[in-house]
Amino acid sequence: MSKQLKVMELCCSPNKGGLELYVADICNRLSSELDVVAVLSPDSQLQTRIDVPMLTLAKVVHYFPFFAALKLANMIDKQQVQVLHIHWAKDLTVAVLAKLLSKQKPKLVMTRHMKFPAMKDGVLHRFLYKHIDRIIAITQTMADDLQRFISEDIQPDISVNYLGVERVDKQGEMLVRQVREQYNTGGNSFLIALVGRIDYDKGHEFLLAALKIAKDKGLPFKALIVGHPMQESYLNSLKQKVAEAGLEQHMIFTGFVDNPSALMQACDVLILPTIEETFGLVLIEAMSVGVPVIGSNRGGVPEIISHQETGLLFESTNAHSLFNALNTLYQSPETAKTYANKALEVVQDKFNADKHVQRLVQTLKEVADA
Repeated sequence: MSKQLKVMELCCSPNKGGLELYVADICNRLSSELDVVAVLSPDSQLQTRIDVPMLTLAKVVHYFPFFAALKLANMIDKQQVQVLHIHWAKDLTVAVLAKLLSKQKPKLVMTRHMKFPAMKDGVLHRFLYKHIDRIIAITQTMADDLQRFISEDIQPDISVNYLGVERVDKQGEMLVRQVREQYNTGGNSFLIALVGRIDYDKGHEFLLAALKIAKDKGLPFKALIVGHPMQESYLNSLKQKVAEAGLEQHMIFTGFVDNPSALMQACDVLILPTIEETFGLVLIEAMSVGVPVIGSNRGGVPEIISHQETGLLFESTNAHSLFNALNTLYQSPETAKTYANKALEVVQDKFNADKHVQRLVQTLKEVADA
């Protein structure tokens, strides 16, 4: 099939997290090989990041958005869309209805970014999943869950496509030093990065507890907390706990940072203490610039970090286990460097952005031709 395969990328999420930024990036990347149009919500934060033609779709009713689906179906027909590609789970109903209402009857592909929580066997879910042509899982763990939780008689084709990152140039020593000075971390501090949205399930409180252990032992651990909160009330509660533990100088909140890669490279380790992370893109971003990584041992993280080979895993929700992992790398910089070097090789082979896009293009063409 030629370059002119018409693909519509749908994402009506108003947020600006990893899923949404991925959609913006994939729209731009696919456009070099496919004819891509994006459909976003009117309040989307992605407009300035997307270079392909864009349309807007407002959804008032999420559970059965008939009129939004009718509008989307008209867009599909007018654009002669062959494949409708969705990412946000809340877009599934409108996408299925639009597929059925349209004359084009495009193939429906869903990239699943979030954990699949439970059996999908109710009437609505059976109706929806019956009309998906392919689900792309971003980890094998997720693919296994999809196969377990979607009944065989309605189960779409399922494939795995690991996310990837671009190769980024490493920062020079001067820039690294400037970042450390900016946050007043001191030259002797063991600097920890935690990058991502601030929410209750992201594990900030486990890091807080691990930092308290380090402080009690007289170890110079400091952490940069990079990202914005989902709820200001949670951030305020977390800061209160930091103050009560006497860790204001040890746990520094930077807010959202446009170029987290530069900040990561100023740190001695990046951690992902989420209770159960679906994938962990930030891990491979850190690995791609030679920063040692530590992650919890649940979800998709063990598919990224090979324990004691490319980084360290700790027992999810266990602050003592997290402290022990941090202390291992602090006490042995040579070990940390060995892990980081091996991790860089793995990223270039397994989590490469260009390879991810090529696999996605191939999948979309296969589904269109089926």
